[in-house]
Amino acid sequence: MLNKVFLKAFIVVMAVAAGSCCTKKYCIGSDDMDYIQFNNFTNSELDTITIQRFSKSSNFATVLEDITVITSNFSQGSNFQHIQLPVKLTIDYDYKVKLNSTGDNFTISDFVSKKESCNTGFMCNDSYNSLESYLVNGNLMNTYQIEISK
Repeated sequence: MLNKVFLKAFIVVMAVAAGSCCTKKYCIGSDDMDYIQFNNFTNSELDTITIQRFSKSSNFATVLEDITVITSNFSQGSNFQHIQLPVKLTIDYDYKVKLNSTGDNFTISDFVSKKESCNTGFMCNDSYNSLESYLVNGNLMNTYQIEISK
């Protein structure tokens, strides 16, 4: 009888210990590029955006896909806006982002991604593709999300 109680207690303790050693968080990476953060733009500049997809290293020659994003839900009092995209960007292509109201164009290319550990602990080890860097208009960006600054 004592062995059964000890065994049940041991199983409960191990289950709690195993579950508590894993961090359960969502790790944002290059597979999650479904928005663009725009820094220091006015809302009127961001109300209509066109995103063009190109073959990687094609020098933005032939458009493969053209997506228009119309935004009216802006964060008030902020110097940045997260614009949700109807499709995810991937590291397999290059992109051109056009602000229709101003005609400004921003190229996004040369993505660098790396497999990283996430949610590691006792009996768990997840991984994800972290976004290490990319170029915006030829300027190196070292951040985990797509950002365009004015």
